[in-house]
Amino acid sequence: MGDVLAISVPFFALIFAGFGVRATGLFDNAGARTLAKFAFYVALPPMLFIKVAVSDPADIFNWGFVWRYESATILLFLGTAYLSRSLFGFERLTSGIFGLNIAYPNYGYIGVPLCILAFGDAAALPLALLLFADTIVLLMILAYFAANTKQGLAQAVPRILAEMARNPLLLAVVAGLCYAASDIQMPVIASRTLNMLADAAPPVALFALGATLYGQPIRAAAAEVSIISLFKLIIHPMLVAGLFLLIPGQDILWIKVAILSACLPVAANVFMLADHYQTYAGRSASAIFASTLLASLTVPIVLYILFTMLG
Repeated sequence: MGDVLAISVPFFALIFAGFGVRATGLFDNAGARTLAKFAFYVALPPMLFIKVAVSDPADIFNWGFVWRYESATILLFLGTAYLSRSLFGFERLTSGIFGLNIAYPNYGYIGVPLCILAFGDAAALPLALLLFADTIVLLMILAYFAANTKQGLAQAVPRILAEMARNPLLLAVVAGLCYAASDIQMPVIASRTLNMLADAAPPVALFALGATLYGQPIRAAAAEVSIISLFKLIIHPMLVAGLFLLIPGQDILWIKVAILSACLPVAANVFMLADHYQTYAGRSASAIFASTLLASLTVPIVLYILFTMLG
């Protein structure tokens, strides 16, 4: 348990530190967003790139790992999206955003630093594959919910593809995978520069996340936010764990990365997507805040299980 606390307490302490400093007024909303942009666009991509770039090329095309995880995630997304229609009377697009809240983990600000801190550099490749595949799959499903007709779907897909092409974490994953498959030797100057940025990524990303969460209310829709948090933090990792354990054949470290990824809180960019589509944005912000707060309790429990039961 000491190892788990040594990882999780400093990790979430940085998030709460960002929240607390923002509350003092030292950072305003614009400052917090600037810090978040630095983490997302400048620090995290080099961290992902250098960790993925040293991976074994033979492990890059592990489709069995990807389809197991994505099967659980797609089932959860579609199941909860359609469930929300009967529970809350949501329209098509709103139900899609609801499902996205439950299915999309916070890979960028939390997943990348946490998985590497918990399991070492070897966790970078499975995490990168999940980030890459999950983003494509989930955004394509969202495009389906956003389109009422085939013509609407044809218009939504190019927009989603354009967004993915501008995502710095996806670009870092692609660049890292390409580099890992090549025989190119990285110059020492480039390596040191990227490593300096990578070293800044975890603390800046976590602090920035806490700072941007400040002021996000848990709105009146407590039932919806509670359901999102329950499914995201508990049901999602249980579903992923069940699928990997029922269908063996994957490395134990990769299974741990998949389960830990699934137990992460709602991704920060779900709010941006909800805001773009002008539906469920306020409650998505509340779900991000609530799930991140609750994750400070649930993630250490999952880590303890992964360290003790799975070795």
